Amino acid sequence: MDADWEEMAAMRLPGGLAALPMQQHGLYGAACRSLGAGVRRFVMRRDGQVEGAAQVLVRRWPLLGTAALLSRGPVWAGSVPEARRVAGLRGLLERLRREHRCVVVTPEPGAGGVDPMAGSGWLPAVSACSLARLSLEGGPEALRGRMHGKWRNRLVRAEAAGLVVAAGPMPADPDHWLLRREAAQARTRGYRALPASFTAAWVAAGGPGSARLFTASMEGTPVAAMLFLLHPPGASYHVGWSGPEGRAVGAHNLLLWEGMLWLAGQGVRGLDLDLLDSHAAPGLVRFKLGSVAVCEPLAPTRLHAPGSRLFAGRAA
Repeated sequence: MDADWEEMAAMRLPGGLAALPMQQHGLYGAACRSLGAGVRRFVMRRDGQVEGAAQVLVRRWPLLGTAALLSRGPVWAGSVPEARRVAGLRGLLERLRREHRCVVVTPEPGAGGVDPMAGSGWLPAVSACSLARLSLEGGPEALRGRMHGKWRNRLVRAEAAGLVVAAGPMPADPDHWLLRREAAQARTRGYRALPASFTAAWVAAGGPGSARLFTASMEGTPVAAMLFLLHPPGASYHVGWSGPEGRAVGAHNLLLWEGMLWLAGQGVRGLDLDLLDSHAAPGLVRFKLGSVAVCEPLAPTRLHAPGSRLFAGRAA
């Protein structure tokens, strides 16, 4: 099966995709390449049409050699049967295993949330987690009507708080004030985030239309901000910051709402709100799910490296 995968210089996607994870968009590969990663892109065809595509990052690890990372891929045309998707994924991984010292994969789950790597003998490295995904379809009234009552009440309060919301392109500046404040927030709260250089690289690769910044201000001073990255037909919440004044009036509710309306107007059908972590950030989980985002499970992260099958056998 791995012989059916054709390596390409540029990303080629199946037609008619309803969603596309950020990690499988060409801009993600371009940004990571500018930061030193290798990028490999593959397609699987049937009758001349692309039915599957995958973007793989490659890094060199000291003492180990090259490691290939396949995150949230491959992406498939809707008509591809589940059995072919599983066989295609495993065939691509077999090829990568022969060509790299280590391979790490976090695939999309199959129908019914089934792990497509179950029983593969690959070592589970990170247990399954969940992503918050927000549908932007249905128009403003439908979007607002689907919100949980408390979340909608906080939005109404924010709308009446005198906040001034501005929106515009994000500059390709790793020293942008939002990125500095978010980095400080991450250090204070003890979470890991993509570096500011990634955001700058994304914008440099995709241009002004690839990222949209929403800022809420009071008396001319920013009190909260949200940054979204666009990867059509989807988008991702990328960075958020709020000061005490913004938190007091629910500024992030207003910024997410304004972002939802703008993204929907651009034809974006779904917004990824990042991972859900009820242990480290229960308040953030409530915020995301209150906006009527749904919880979508991801498959476990697995790896294949010298000796990993031995440990996988012991863990089984």
